[in-house]
Amino acid sequence: MGRGSAEPIDPAIETKVLRVFITKKAPYYHKPWKSPDFTNIKASAFFFKDDKLFPGRKGLILTNAHAVSMAENIRVSNGREKRRYDVGIVGICNSADFAVMEMSAADLQVYESLNGPIEPLELGDSDTLRVGDKVQGWGYPLGGERISKSEQGEISRIEVKRYVYSHELWLMAQASLQQNQGNSGGPVLKDGKVVGVAFQGVRTGDRINYFIPINVFKHLAPVLNKQELIPTWRYAIQFMFPRLKDYFHMDANQGGVLLNFIIPDGGPFAFGLRSGDIITEIDGFKIDNYGEVYFKPLAQRLYFAEILNRKLVGDPLEIKVIRDGKEINIFGEVTPGLPRLVPKIFDVANYFIFGGVGFVELTMNCIENLGQSGETLRARYAERFPERPYQKIVIISEIFPDYGLVDSASFLNRVMKVGDVDVVNIQQLYDTIQGLVAKGEKRVLLKIWPNMTFPIDLTTAAELDGNIKEKYGILYMKTPGGFKN
Repeated sequence: MGRGSAEPIDPAIETKVLRVFITKKAPYYHKPWKSPDFTNIKASAFFFKDDKLFPGRKGLILTNAHAVSMAENIRVSNGREKRRYDVGIVGICNSADFAVMEMSAADLQVYESLNGPIEPLELGDSDTLRVGDKVQGWGYPLGGERISKSEQGEISRIEVKRYVYSHELWLMAQASLQQNQGNSGGPVLKDGKVVGVAFQGVRTGDRINYFIPINVFKHLAPVLNKQELIPTWRYAIQFMFPRLKDYFHMDANQGGVLLNFIIPDGGPFAFGLRSGDIITEIDGFKIDNYGEVYFKPLAQRLYFAEILNRKLVGDPLEIKVIRDGKEINIFGEVTPGLPRLVPKIFDVANYFIFGGVGFVELTMNCIENLGQSGETLRARYAERFPERPYQKIVIISEIFPDYGLVDSASFLNRVMKVGDVDVVNIQQLYDTIQGLVAKGEKRVLLKIWPNMTFPIDLTTAAELDGNIKEKYGILYMKTPGGFKN
């Protein structure tokens, strides 16, 4: 089929594309000891098949992670009937915002008895997409009960950008599809095959919507249950400009980017890169002065991170750098990365209550809960890098009235030190305090940003916290199941 021709309409599409009804937790990330609220949301999804990724599996359904992450109950239906069917989670990839669900064999049998045999949608090859191609979207946007078809939209961009849900960089495609809330998780089709999954839009723009290229899903689906194999390299680069090139004695026509920062002992460091390296080539792709490579499968230039994104931990990788004026070839296997200083989380938050004080590890979720004070923390820490592996920001989120402090506002900030020890993360802070208790120490001073001192009485903490737990109906005084990296 030619690139401007109309898409054929599958008469059975109404039973292949599903409406998803989700009841999910809405935690208090800034005060995670409180019982969560629950919220009901709606999204779209679709039956799919891929015998290579999921051999012999039937009833598989693809949707967005942001729709079903932390869900307590998930049901699906379609626009033809009102019955709702329970589905289970096969796996969620929060980083790339997709989730695989499955309808049980018994429910699938009932579904087909009422809707006819279901031939799941076939996954296409999103690397064949080009700017200007026409695509079509299906889903269940808010405002109606029936399936909605987006008029054919044109792909206007294919680029590596930050996903809103995870804040991670992945490939995405922009298309002029008329889609709204509720379309998330629906299929984007070209020539009758799925080339993407709708997932986010620009509310201030007209017909500006994005979809996840289906090859991102196909690449990551095999590691749904081993997502530690997804590289999460953290680094800061700087584009090259003429005077900077002159400083490093580079040829005017030579491309590359300056690696300004990597986390000590993090993924890039373990691979062999060092701060100050000029990266000129990755896996045979030459990098230009703006960090882009010509990516032949998509016949366009892309940010060089896409080459790493198509790898898994353990895959071979070659990077060429200029270091101290000499060109070096670094060969090796892709190494695992480290978490952000202020990560986005998709589970319960890390916290503990001790001595009448609630300590929380700062996350993007927490910042969003905190309102105006959260924006201050965002500006101060969100774009910073850890100075050491697994470093996180720990804040005092609440000082309970039982502590006895009348005005606590100025202490609700970052905990810098416990005694004379720098606070690295919440696990280390907790272990340090417990160690002092075990030694029989009577009190400890915390250093709070910027220059505040805050005492905790170690001898009365257990009794005080017992009273707080009972008085405020707190189920867990620290993260249930233990702190998570």
